Amino acid sequence: MFKKLLQTSIILALIVVILGAYTRLSDAGLGCPDWPGCYGQLVVPDVADGTKLEGYDRPLETAKGWKEMVHRYAASILGLVILILWFLVLRGRPRRFQSMALPSFTVLFVILQGAFGMWTVTLMVHPGIVTTHLVGGFVTTALLTWLYLNQNTQTLAYRHILKRHKYLLFVTLFALSLQIILGGWTSTNYAALSCGDQFPTCLDSWWPNMDFARALYWGPIGTEYDYEYGVLESQARAAIQMMHRIGALIITILVITLVFSFKNYTHMKNNLLLIGGLLTAQVTLGILNVVLSLPMFVAVLHNVFALLLLLSIVGLTHKIFKTSV
Repeated sequence: MFKKLLQTSIILALIVVILGAYTRLSDAGLGCPDWPGCYGQLVVPDVADGTKLEGYDRPLETAKGWKEMVHRYAASILGLVILILWFLVLRGRPRRFQSMALPSFTVLFVILQGAFGMWTVTLMVHPGIVTTHLVGGFVTTALLTWLYLNQNTQTLAYRHILKRHKYLLFVTLFALSLQIILGGWTSTNYAALSCGDQFPTCLDSWWPNMDFARALYWGPIGTEYDYEYGVLESQARAAIQMMHRIGALIITILVITLVFSFKNYTHMKNNLLLIGGLLTAQVTLGILNVVLSLPMFVAVLHNVFALLLLLSIVGLTHKIFKTSV
């Protein structure tokens, strides 16, 4: 039961990430200007679009409201499942021993993630808050995946990995995590199309006029500041986009190096094929995002494959480091 519930929670986490990406990319993050309800109700009010409800300055947009609320419903169900998992560990129900530390941390992290979901709305989609919330969804899924892998039988063959290869894996995982954060920063600052539809060039140049000093501008936090559709100038947004592209190149080099370094470990062939395939798909989706001017389906898939690539490397890390203890 515990393992099946873990599988369910991972699927739910993936759904929540997909819904979160769709909500963000369709500019529905403020579809409900309050939290946890929508215009003071648990469902989107049944009134005409454009209606200004009493006590709210933002007129209702029904489609955006439902996108936001469906995301909240899914996230709430996921939180409940994670709480049940924690209770099962407390009762000693997992087939294989599972300490309380990781499930307890996961519960606390999800509570914090819920708080960031609230702040995303109340602080008017501040880029730093939204990026943190996005990354939190990835971390939640990774934590659940690690819990699930803990329930599988470990293979002693994974112990025999050269130390330099372990370091390379750790560096790749760390760099990919930074790239995911940068991808979130690109999205939440509305910088995905700051180079137009050009790739690999940007604004008819290999190195356009960019403002790197403002690219990481955090901005003041408060309910009086509105960050919807971004506040940065075009040069700063172009810098963010180029940083993301450079990061993607670094990740590609690291993953290719990782695959070739591990190719002699024949028992890891399937892992390496999966990582290589996901990287290829992710790079392709990133390019299509630009040249096709950010179609919704491709943009959402770009988020999903970033998460899948992260989970594939987390899985390899678990095999190597968990069995080295």
